[in-house]
Amino acid sequence: MEDAELLRMSSDDPSCFGELVSRHQAFVFGAAFRVTKDRTLAEDIAQDAFLKAFRVADTYRGEGPVRGWLYRIAQNLALNAVVRARELPSDAIEDAALHATPEWEVLRKAEISRVRAAIEELPVPLRTPLVLREYHEKTYEDIAQEMDIPINTVRTRIFRARKALEENLQEQP
Repeated sequence: MEDAELLRMSSDDPSCFGELVSRHQAFVFGAAFRVTKDRTLAEDIAQDAFLKAFRVADTYRGEGPVRGWLYRIAQNLALNAVVRARELPSDAIEDAALHATPEWEVLRKAEISRVRAAIEELPVPLRTPLVLREYHEKTYEDIAQEMDIPINTVRTRIFRARKALEENLQEQP
């Protein structure tokens, strides 16, 4: 049975989705691992990717292979995990109680302000798709339609925006 057919049938028969997981779990894990470089985190992300895919299976449009759709889900989750880890490295926090302190809250707000200022410095053609993707959680397809630009242009602009943002934040104290 084709992947797309298994995906369509998964809402009525969860074992169909189980077959998809069996077929693609190594691939999805690999996609997450290439981004995170952490085996345990990649395993968690792969599991989360399949859970998300199962929950949103009805949004699959059939425009490309299911494998590619799963890859995008896993890659986006992995990228989000890496960004979160960079924003707040776990080794920088010694005690969970630290989160409750006024000092920590001030530092967190300052970091948020710093990121927002760096985003504001981006040129509008880069800033707009990044904000739509990261803050409004829109798909690349939705952004392309909303901005009336090709999807590859959306991908390129978001990539460049993230790179510029990362460079800007590294330069700032």
